[in-house]
This record gives sequence, structure tokens and C-alpha cells, in this order.
Amino acid sequence: MNFLTLSTLSLSLFILPVSAQTVQFNIEGIQHDKGKLYIQLFKGENNFKKGKAHNEAIVNAKKGQLTVTFNNVEPGDYAIRYFHDENSNRDFDNNMFGMPIEGYGFSNNAPVNFGPPSYQQMTFMVSNVTVINSSTVNY
Repeated sequence: MNFLTLSTLSLSLFILPVSAQTVQFNIEGIQHDKGKLYIQLFKGENNFKKGKAHNEAIVNAKKGQLTVTFNNVEPGDYAIRYFHDENSNRDFDNNMFGMPIEGYGFSNNAPVNFGPPSYQQMTFMVSNVTVINSSTVNY
């Protein structure tokens, strides 16, 4: 293998990771500092339906707004869902009728109408630039 080929191969190995991007997710309207927020980043609709998160973050609740950053995100379509575990039991609590009693939300601030939004309503694309997405907590 000559020096030029080896140099080109080495350079390409350093260039490949550059395609991974950052996803910055802003959560607004957090009512108090109690508990934690569980945030899941899903790549592709099939993984979302299976509940197989590509990446997850657990952060302490902070009244008002907080930002979660996912690094090294490969290009593709993604969705985020989250909940505010106010009582720190690590579960998304519902009442006896199945209605949520803790805060929750989705990427694109996707609306909730008689059930969670579709994957398409939550989807955003990651390509070659940093992605910034926001959501307001539904309580």
C-alpha cells in the first residue's frame, strides 16, 4: 500500500464521524423542581413503535425551561417523547381512566387529541446541521 493510499484511507476515517450531528431539545413550561424528566430519542418509526430508544436522558426537573442535548446523532428521521416523573417512582403515572397525571410531551410540540400523536407529527430530520426542537409540557 503506498503512502498516498494510506493517507487517503486515514483521512477518510477521520471524516466519517463528522456526519453525526447534535440535537438540542428545549422543554418549556415545567411547573416545578420536583422529580426528574425522562427523555427518549427514537430513530425511525419501527423503533418508536417497539419502544426501542436510540438514546435516553434523565435530568432533574427545573421549573421553567431546560435543554437536553443529544450528541453524535446520525442522519435520519427521529422523534422525542418525554415525561415529568414528579413523584420519582420512575413510571409515567395515569389515573384510573388511563389519563396522564404527570407532565408529558413530544417533539415538534405535537398535539395530543384523544391519545398520543402519530410518529409523523413528532418526526424531525437530522442531516448535516445541528437540530433545535422545542416542546411545552402538557400537565
